Amino acid sequence: MNKTYSREKQLELDSLIEFSNLINSNLDLNFILNNILLTLMGRMLISKAMILIKTESPDKRNEFVISASKGVLPGTNGSVIEFDLPKEPYFTNEHISHIPQIISDNVIKYFFKIYFQKKLLGVLCLGEKINKKNLSKSEIIFIETILNISSTTIENTLKFEEIRKLNIELSNKINKLNSLFELSKEFNTNFLDKNKIINLLSYTLLGNYGIKDLIIISKYRADNFYIMTKTAGVTVPDFQDYEIPELKQYKLLNINTEDKFFKLFAEKNFELVIPIFSKDSELESMVFLGKKLNNTIYTEEDITFLEAIMNLSVIALENSILFKESIEKQILENELRIARDIQNALLPKKIVQPPNYNFFANNLPALQIGGDYFDIIKLSETLYAIVIADVSGKGTPAALLMANLQSIVRAYLKTDIDKFDLINATEKINSLIYENTDVDKFITFFWGILDIERNKFKYVNAGHNPGILLTNGNIKELDVGGMIIGVFDKGFKYELGEVDIYENDIIALFTDGITESKNPNNQEYGVERVIEILKNNSEKSADELGEKILEDVNKFSQSDSLFDDQTIIIIKRIH
Repeated sequence: MNKTYSREKQLELDSLIEFSNLINSNLDLNFILNNILLTLMGRMLISKAMILIKTESPDKRNEFVISASKGVLPGTNGSVIEFDLPKEPYFTNEHISHIPQIISDNVIKYFFKIYFQKKLLGVLCLGEKINKKNLSKSEIIFIETILNISSTTIENTLKFEEIRKLNIELSNKINKLNSLFELSKEFNTNFLDKNKIINLLSYTLLGNYGIKDLIIISKYRADNFYIMTKTAGVTVPDFQDYEIPELKQYKLLNINTEDKFFKLFAEKNFELVIPIFSKDSELESMVFLGKKLNNTIYTEEDITFLEAIMNLSVIALENSILFKESIEKQILENELRIARDIQNALLPKKIVQPPNYNFFANNLPALQIGGDYFDIIKLSETLYAIVIADVSGKGTPAALLMANLQSIVRAYLKTDIDKFDLINATEKINSLIYENTDVDKFITFFWGILDIERNKFKYVNAGHNPGILLTNGNIKELDVGGMIIGVFDKGFKYELGEVDIYENDIIALFTDGITESKNPNNQEYGVERVIEILKNNSEKSADELGEKILEDVNKFSQSDSLFDDQTIIIIKRIH
């Protein structure tokens, strides 16, 4: 009797040692749990068993997952259940006030808590024995011994699995950080090319998440949202007439959303919108992403990484726009500098002062170079040519056309002055400009010959602002001439105007940069103010009159920068 008992105990001990060696040889939780079930089910002649492992959910203390099972209904394994356990370490279904449905369906009778020290790891659940007998005291002790041996291994395995998952997560995060770093380097390398940035972004989204549809709308450097970019083949919904709502964080889209704006994009199969904010925390851009090709949902981890990618991408696109604008600005500045140099080279460096007359002439350049041109040329001891013109357009093209006009004018003025014909010369200048310029180029042109011996001024006004003659307190407009230059080829005849110049008479010629200068209320300076200054200051010299008009225009406009050149010529007969 004693020998038989001792032999049984020895076999049991050997079995426990063998079991301990087996489960400690592996850190695979499924392997360990399944070996526990197989060992106990074979020893106890039980056909149904499962092991519940407690979840780490902090807000659900009684939540378990069925991590291993044998002989139970299909679909049981992996189920998550809530289980209010009695205080006892071992109990039967008779001690449970509320049995979970899945436990009841599988006809489980015996329950053993699995502890590691004082920490509850899980529950071993066993069905009835095949012989319908209850578990004996020795069987219960054997089961508890098996569980005590297993608990350390289960705890270690759970910790190992947790560390393994953390390592995988860390590795994923490192990979994502590397992706962001590489993407940032690529963006910095290709910031000159907006299309390359879009392609890099598209490849990143497609490669990492299987996202092929992308739309970025933005109001960067604009008052309203516009399409900054989109992937090829994507149809953009017309959102311009819709009120765009404020977006504080990312939003998952669906066609049942109440917001009409987001519904437009949801109907185009976009599933996620990510807001991008400016430095002032203002909503500046919105990134719409389509569904993943594998039809999985966007997780919080996905969205966190996508937010980083999108912020990086939008900054790169904005930098690309800024760089392009900077290049365009440099080109414009170079063009303006060239145009200004041309204009300065063409304008007289010194104004001649004939006997008995006082001349004033000045040009104030605008920020955008216009085509204002003036000239005062001594033709003989008694004859002086007076020219003022305004070429259409801005920048280098206008300056070059002005240079052509000056060359033509000076070429004609070098002919025999006694036989010089203002009307014929004006018609020829018109034909030359028409033949050698585009249809949208034209010139308002005024020129005349002042005879200081006979005190007469002959002129032709080709569509320019009428000059003003102040004589004996009365105003006469110098408006005889015809059409602006460069609009019609031939067949249009110009007329010659002629006025006498008496002592203290004043002639004022100017471009529309003077009369059309506007104040903050959008009112124009006008000719009347020029006339008023001439009448109220008729005793002053031409220099004083010219400076006073320019000063008054500047005071009226209340601006330090001009939007059009201001050119003025004042002629005053002194004796």
